[in-house]
Parts: sequence; structure tokens; C-alpha cells
Amino acid sequence: MKFEKEEDRLNFVTEILNHPEMLREVRVREWLAEPHNKDLYEECRRYLEGGLRLTVSEQLDVEGEYQNFIRKMKSGGQSRRIAWFSVAATVVILISASWWLLENSLLSKKQEVMPVAEHIVPGRNQAVLITESGEEFVLNASQGESREVGEGVRVEYDSLSGINYNLAEGGVVRYHTLRVPKGAEYKLTLNDGTVVWLNSESELRYPTSFVGEKREVFLTGEGYFSVAYDEKQPFIVVSSDIYTKVYGTEFNVRSYGDEEVHVTLVQGRVSVKKTEGGSEYTLNPGENARFVESVPEITKVNVNRYIAWKDGYFYYENESMESIMDDLKRWYDFDVVYVGNRVKDYRFELWVSRDSEISVITDLLMKTNRVGIKVNGKTLVVSEVVR
Repeated sequence: MKFEKEEDRLNFVTEILNHPEMLREVRVREWLAEPHNKDLYEECRRYLEGGLRLTVSEQLDVEGEYQNFIRKMKSGGQSRRIAWFSVAATVVILISASWWLLENSLLSKKQEVMPVAEHIVPGRNQAVLITESGEEFVLNASQGESREVGEGVRVEYDSLSGINYNLAEGGVVRYHTLRVPKGAEYKLTLNDGTVVWLNSESELRYPTSFVGEKREVFLTGEGYFSVAYDEKQPFIVVSSDIYTKVYGTEFNVRSYGDEEVHVTLVQGRVSVKKTEGGSEYTLNPGENARFVESVPEITKVNVNRYIAWKDGYFYYENESMESIMDDLKRWYDFDVVYVGNRVKDYRFELWVSRDSEISVITDLLMKTNRVGIKVNGKTLVVSEVVR
């Protein structure tokens, strides 16, 4: 088993570290038998176990640190990629308007250690493909597989590259649905080359091939889209009666049923509207449209808040405990109970790898001396700390 790109080799090591049961596979053992592969695996393992952390008592620039590591990730070279990988074990947390707590009480008090949550684990690459006829295929293979899923339609998939469509000449166009459960995420490459990353508890309905004057897909949940440019055939995402129209660009749509709809533009240009016949509003890069009524509220934002999940992070700026926990419970697949009238509204700034154990996140939250968190099976009990 060989990888053409060094980044793919690193991604494979990441997958092994996240899913140690893979070490029982013959193909993995054979791959690790090669010295340069074994060396990379051991170096990455040491970084993870080392837990490279920044002390919470320091006032840190979360946005600056995040951008520094993203640049390292994209700059090329194995040493820089390894430096980026070390961030998988790095947690940076700041508490809005509460630095005096850190200076005066945090370092002088013993913190309650959260019990090991054996049944609460980070999510993984997994999805269910549902054909137009209702046939279902579970997609969680760690090595490449291929199968026929309709007349002239073949899909190739694995846990690293996601799912890719190949439509034979004369193949019949059908609608498929990709469903991503709690505790999972998945990447999909559509027939036109558009790449879609789907977050936990999300679903995308799409044709196996695009025909006609537009490329239209239907989203529930959250998806990040990198759309293949086609001036003659615009790409449209329909989600909760919100229509996002593009020709070629990158953007994020968040549309969970119990939340407001957010459309965030990273690069390019999109228009948004409420209902198919509504008025269109244009977004520029770095802007977010929040839909409450028919007219969106468009603001300039830090796009990392909305797209960091696609790069493997949770990223929050002055976000409420309830919002943070809503995201965490989708990814880690747990329930949460709040004790106290105010704890849901406590606000935090947080940057943490989605590969972290849940105890890493909860321990750091408890170090603020504002919340207590206990685990009971697959339920987290979050309470106020009374001072």
C-alpha cells in the first residue's frame, strides 16, 4: 500500500491513531513494517501522548494561533506537517471577561478530575448511502472499495477520500441521499467535481449526475461546499427553504432544524434568498447571512467560527455553554443535563481538536472554576460552581 502524496500518508497515520483497532489488520501491520512508515507513526504517537498544551493562565490570541497552524498545515514539507499534526493534541481555551479568575483562583485550587468516559469517544468517518429505490449501504471502510449502486452508476469510497461518483455513458440519473449520523462526518465528491463535507447529524440529497440548467442539492444539517465552476449551470443548495446560489466558490451552510440558518462565504460570491421566489441578497467573502425572517442579517465575521469543523477543530468566540455542548454532543454522541439557572449562558472561547478525548475538553472547562462536569454513562451533567 503506497500513497502518492506525503499528506495522504500522514492522514493514514492519523486514522490509525484515532482507531487503534486498525493495528490488527494485516495491511496495516505490513505497512508499518516499513521503517519510514514506522518512524512517522511513532513520531505522531509521541506528539499525541505528549499533549503539547499551552497553559491556560496565559492570555492568548486564539485567532492568531489558529491561523498560524493552518498556514503550517498548508505550507508543505514533512517537518511542517508534523508540526501541524502536533496541534491535534493541543487545546487552547480562554474565558471571556474572566482573566482575574485564572490569575487569582485557578492555579491555587485543586480541580475535580472527571471520570474516564469510556463510552464517549470522538466521531469518525462514517455515513449511510441511500439509493432512490431505498437500498442502503453503510460507508465506513478504511480501505478503498467500489460497488454498483444503480444502472451505470458506480461509487468508490474509503474513510480517507470519502465517496466518489462515476457515471457510465448512458447511465440513468437517480437521486441518492447521504446520511451522516451522530458521532460521524463524511466527504462526498459529486459527479461534477464539487466536494462536500458533511458534519454530524446531516443529510444531503443529490442526483448521480447533473443535467439541465442548474445543479441543485438539498441539505439538512451542516455542509461545507467547494463547488466546481460552471458559468452556464449554477449550483444551488436548498436548506430549510433557504436557497444559496453559486457558480464556483467555497461556503458553509448550517441548517439544523432547531437552530437559525447560517450561510458563510469563504471565497467567491454567492446569493441567498428565503424561498424560491424571494429576493436575492449577495454575500462577499468573510460574510455570514443569518436567517430569522425573510430578510437575512448579513455581517462580517471570523469565518473560522463556522468552518473550523471541516479542518478538524471546534472553534468558538464568546459562545454560550449551551451552543458549545450542542456541537459536542453531535460529534461525541452523548446527552447533556444542566444543573443551575445560569450555566447554559456562561460564555467561553475555545479552540480544540475534534480528535481530542471528551475528558480533555471538559477538564479545561472545569479549570475555569465556573462549571463542574460529571459523566454518568453517556450523559454529561453540567453544573454551576458556587463560590
